[in-house]
Amino acid sequence: MAWWPRRRGRDPRLADRWFGAQAEEDWLHERCRLAAACIEESANVADLGCGLQVLREHLPTSCAYTGYDLGDMHPENVLLDLDGPFALPEEHDVAVLLGVLEFLADPQGALARVAEAVDAVVLSFVCVHEASKADLKRREEVGAKHHWTEEDLMQVLNERGLRSETRHLVWERPGERHVVLRLTSAD
Repeated sequence: MAWWPRRRGRDPRLADRWFGAQAEEDWLHERCRLAAACIEESANVADLGCGLQVLREHLPTSCAYTGYDLGDMHPENVLLDLDGPFALPEEHDVAVLLGVLEFLADPQGALARVAEAVDAVVLSFVCVHEASKADLKRREEVGAKHHWTEEDLMQVLNERGLRSETRHLVWERPGERHVVLRLTSAD
């Protein structure tokens, strides 16, 4: 089992997303509310890419919660870089990745490692549809590396042996659709 140091310091990859206006937007709480609805009572939850631990506010009080992230936006965050080789330092029932995959260099690899460690995965992804060049440029400016359609996302998940049990729509706007999915192993 790996030991994850609790060293502190802002990671520059997070500044624009979590220390700007995005952290104050209402859709962030809606996304967390929808994700929490996908999590059973008394589950042991690993919130991967937890940021300010907003999800924690929306979970049933019976859930055990651990927030993992690149930086110390919250004093209880356990530092973990999903873009490097990693293993979760404790056992969890469900892993949550809200708005994380589109920012990772190797989202398929991270998803494969996470899916092996838990019974269920809850994730959100801002999928593109009929996106203009300006839409893609805006996404890239906030650090998004992947511009998958919902069909692309489902193909990636299927390739990892995951099937969708639940789908919620956070919002839809020109060029993008933000979905929350609960996934389990297809086995």
